[in-house]
Amino acid sequence: MAKQVIKFFADWCGPCRAYGPTFSKVKEELESDEITFLEINVEEDTENLSGEYKVKGIPHTVLLENGVKVKEQSGGMPDQMLKEFILN
Repeated sequence: MAKQVIKFFADWCGPCRAYGPTFSKVKEELESDEITFLEINVEEDTENLSGEYKVKGIPHTVLLENGVKVKEQSGGMPDQMLKEFILN
């Protein structure tokens, strides 16, 4: 089952900047053929994915399985919580 993790953020957002290193660390640990990661700056979102996924606040993380949204979480997460969000 292919999973995609999408992080919505903005450069000016303090909580987004705080969450960035955690997201990057988990990405390094888990990225594979089965789990891919995507980071979308909401101010440069030319495909309007933030609108499609109804992102109301940032940072915002969405988990897709086979292209279907199965989970979402507003706000940053510690690394263990993010791993559980992705794997469970």
